[in-house]
Amino acid sequence: MGVYLFKRLLLALPTLLGASIIIFLLIHIAPGDPVRVMLGPMDDPALRARLIRQLGLDLPLHEQYLRWLGKVLQGDLSISVTIQRGSPVVELLAQRYAVTLELAFLSAIVALLIAVPAGITSALRQNRLSDHIARIVAMVGVSVPNFFLGIMLILIIGVSLHQPWATGGFVPLSESLSENLIRMFLPAIALGTAYSALVMRMLRSSMLDVMSQDYVRTARAMGIGWASIVRQDIVKNALIPVITVMGNSIGYLLGGSIVTETIFRLPGIGRLIIIGVDRRDYPVIQGVVLSIVLIRIVINLSVDVLYSVIDPRIRYGEGGE
Repeated sequence: MGVYLFKRLLLALPTLLGASIIIFLLIHIAPGDPVRVMLGPMDDPALRARLIRQLGLDLPLHEQYLRWLGKVLQGDLSISVTIQRGSPVVELLAQRYAVTLELAFLSAIVALLIAVPAGITSALRQNRLSDHIARIVAMVGVSVPNFFLGIMLILIIGVSLHQPWATGGFVPLSESLSENLIRMFLPAIALGTAYSALVMRMLRSSMLDVMSQDYVRTARAMGIGWASIVRQDIVKNALIPVITVMGNSIGYLLGGSIVTETIFRLPGIGRLIIIGVDRRDYPVIQGVVLSIVLIRIVINLSVDVLYSVIDPRIRYGEGGE
């Protein structure tokens, strides 16, 4: 297992390098001028030239990239040039990721609370009324965009029922735990509902596949209780592909947070990248996207570790089996 993870870490390095090159090129090729944003109406030629030199924008593109990469390897993502001028990007990311990761965590909890019981019930009662209802609800959940659900929740609870907490805003955990959870409740529902539908469908399909295996029929023939078979064999083995889906869906949660945070006025990483693109803050955009790539790599490695925890039969040896 250790050898396998070490190999995966080595493979992650060229992935990060390639991602950094693509990010850098796309941002610098895109139209826009951060210096113009910084200067505003006072577009003095002398001041413009000085800022261009300070930011290194007068250097060839490959030199700009190598300079930025050198800082990244030292843990320095440079400083914000337009959003919070002079503030380290690392500090901005730390502040905003605290909000986004909390939203993603709560959304995942919402998804699991809905998906696991619904998926298990749907599989165990295949082609019955509860199964049909669960499948219809899952189809609707997948089809409804999270931004539409978020807007509907605000209109119904915030506007129609006159609940000010439902209209958005953020209260840090350090100030009030209860107020923080209240404010994060609707965003988590909006983001987690479609996610729960995806997980529920995968869990149902996986359980039906496991239930058709020979060892399940053998266990029943041996007189082992059905509840014990479901708990110890079916659900446990059915969770393996579900974990894969959840790990690969981290991009969905981070991507969905961009819209959800905007609708509910949450100061997370989603809003940060939107503001960064709007104000042409190159270091912030590069830092956000690179950090998301890194998170995806870490999540994928974590999924591999969870495989062997859930099913000890899975081992990663020299052959990657």
